[in-house]
Amino acid sequence: MDADRRLVKALEAANDALQHLSMSPDFGCLDCTHIDRLLARVVDLPTEGNQRNSRRNLLVIRQWMITEGPGVVLLEVLGQLYWRLGELNAKQFEKFKTTLQAQQSYLALIQDIGAVTLVIQRIRHIQRSKADACQDFLCELSDLTGAKVDSPMADMDMPRARSSSPFSPGHSSHSSHSSHHSVHSFESSVSQEEAYTSLVKYVPDSSLFGGDMEQLLFDFFINGICPGRTPSTQTNTYLSLLQTANICESTRFALLSLSASYIREYLHLDKERYHQAELYYSGQAFQALGQQISNGENYDAALATAMLLMHHGAINDSDETSLCWSVHANIFDIIPSEFIDHASEPALYMRTQLVLARTGQTAYTLESAPLPQFLEANNWLDGMQNGDAQKICSILGMSPQLVFFISSINSLATENAPNKHMYAQVLETQIQNLTQWTPEPQGDGRDIILATAESFRLAALIYLRCRLYGLTRFNPAIMELNDALTAVILSLPVKGHLYTAIYPVWPVFIAAVTANSDKRDCLYQRVVPIREGDKNTLPAVLKRVSGMRIWLAKQDPTVLLRDGWWDEMLLPSSSTTAVSANRLLCLG
Repeated sequence: MDADRRLVKALEAANDALQHLSMSPDFGCLDCTHIDRLLARVVDLPTEGNQRNSRRNLLVIRQWMITEGPGVVLLEVLGQLYWRLGELNAKQFEKFKTTLQAQQSYLALIQDIGAVTLVIQRIRHIQRSKADACQDFLCELSDLTGAKVDSPMADMDMPRARSSSPFSPGHSSHSSHSSHHSVHSFESSVSQEEAYTSLVKYVPDSSLFGGDMEQLLFDFFINGICPGRTPSTQTNTYLSLLQTANICESTRFALLSLSASYIREYLHLDKERYHQAELYYSGQAFQALGQQISNGENYDAALATAMLLMHHGAINDSDETSLCWSVHANIFDIIPSEFIDHASEPALYMRTQLVLARTGQTAYTLESAPLPQFLEANNWLDGMQNGDAQKICSILGMSPQLVFFISSINSLATENAPNKHMYAQVLETQIQNLTQWTPEPQGDGRDIILATAESFRLAALIYLRCRLYGLTRFNPAIMELNDALTAVILSLPVKGHLYTAIYPVWPVFIAAVTANSDKRDCLYQRVVPIREGDKNTLPAVLKRVSGMRIWLAKQDPTVLLRDGWWDEMLLPSSSTTAVSANRLLCLG
């Protein structure tokens, strides 16, 4: 059944592309981004052993172009077909082609001279781009120009190294422009990026950086980490942090440490060296941040530094002797509250991590260890316009308004006032009526952002009804919501260029603890590529849920309403997995 579904999805993607192509009979208005990306890989097949599957799939496309005509590659115009075809076996692919061959629109495409001409033009364009990139690189190596290459992506240029470290060569070994990132190397790396299907989209060749680790780490951050943070093409907070790193030493060190913590998983021969770099830059970031705050300098940049340190801590939070990732929220206690921009994405990122983590704590813990008052205060959203409050944050996958609602549920969970249910009902209505939006243009990225935001909204409704009303997972109202939430989660990509860090970890947690065992296993099976992929927070969350399976299985299916069951589920005695009292589970 699953195999048939993959074939159906591939045919749907092909038909969507055919429909899109039919609206541009001369092909002159096509956006060739996805086509060029695929052609670059078909022309220059990957050679690395860990890219065997990619090479095999690309050879299939290459042979398809040779046997039926180059125009078939235009079916990648919407950027969906290639990864759909990668899920098909040989028999399914033949069935796929046979089905298409029965369609007049497909036959017209592969026989269209304009289609053939366009593909040939795109191949020549790629060939020329690569030649230009090679020429530019040779110029840089020979230091012929002595000046930075002009780049239309200047906002992605690497911050200059302003202080010496054990991991960067002395100033004399640099040319004056060597600390800047060339747009041409960014473009020429596009053909490599899809070889990495997890959160990291590209890994640089360390031999090209002449031992300059800092430059390699910046390149990796820009091309490997940033594209894996969000499918949004409009805004990416992580890219904007490069600007901050240019003017703030603590942010630069935090960025380098985060980059080193990821890349050491790939450059195995130098793994220990990158681990030492990670520790060194992390220490430097703490030191610079402390000095920065003591001097009362650039509090906005201090928040950016704390955000990167929190991210770093969350993905490396396996050592029980180290500080919990949540310690970086102490920045809100240190910086005077009047200087904190609560609307900034670093502040929203940190608040969201804490709010979501607290949904996995008992009411007693919530009450005995409250957040800083202004972190969970009722007025932190007041400074935002309604539209901005409901706009989906590109690195979180939901709106600030929904973060506020989830935070409000946490607060109500600790109250026993007689009007608690009345407030809960008002809150439930607000969540039901919430419309989240994104400025992202039409396309797959927009669809994923909206679907992710909807999964958070559905999860918030389940959380409210379970925690505040006491509805159990056997209650029809919860079962219906769980069906809807699970369907959305299963529709989201778990690998490939559209899989990013906004993948809804908290909704997966909510769905898993309110589903039956079959649906829970289905969710676990779906996220196997994530569990086996790059560093992320989901494995620890799944381990926590697995520890509660016995307790969940013992619940009476005839009981549809039971106050306090959510708190009971979170008690250490309800889990086979030891839960450290001094650590927060990261659910973001």
